Amino acid sequence: MKFANKTSTPINALHADVRRLLKKYKCEYELHEVRALFMGAIASPMDQVNPLQELKSLWNGQLPAFESMDAINELMQVFAMGLWNQLSAHCDPGHPFELTTPIAINNNKDLKLYSKIKHDEIECFFTGFFQGQDKIKLLPEISESLDVLEDVSDMFAATAAMPTKPGAKDLPISNFAEKLKQLGMIAQREINIIVVSAAQTRRQGGSPSRTLH
Repeated sequence: MKFANKTSTPINALHADVRRLLKKYKCEYELHEVRALFMGAIASPMDQVNPLQELKSLWNGQLPAFESMDAINELMQVFAMGLWNQLSAHCDPGHPFELTTPIAINNNKDLKLYSKIKHDEIECFFTGFFQGQDKIKLLPEISESLDVLEDVSDMFAATAAMPTKPGAKDLPISNFAEKLKQLGMIAQREINIIVVSAAQTRRQGGSPSRTLH
């Protein structure tokens, strides 16, 4: 199985391909979750992390059935050589990772959906980062950022789970929406601290980069 060294596909087109293949192979994950899961895995201190392993995790540990070798190559090109490498570039502090830009917030339903998307992203980042381990020895700055992320995730989860009573008026949307967006920026900042710190630690330890060649 041969791959090009790196993808030159524009990000929007790459994301469209990811969405198409997730739908084609009936994956339970959405693009925003896959991006966060891969980003967490790329930042993870666990040595066994590799893109094929993370790709399999999208289908509960086993790749879906393929009709041909071309179909296998397409999946690997899009997810491993494409999305994985595109995300690995965020280990450079000059190219920070950005969480998905969700829908506009105009009402309570939008508030809850926005919060669910952000909660999903943070939790998927955790899943990729911890690789099923309960405890990992980490640098203090990474531990602190993980603690902040956990608190932010809890806030988003609480907002997403707010009960909606029939006939109830919407909350003051503009103020609440702005606070949620600020939480999203905090989450993004802490994720980038983790990603960059982890990459620097690997370089200092002589460990290989997480870019697939």
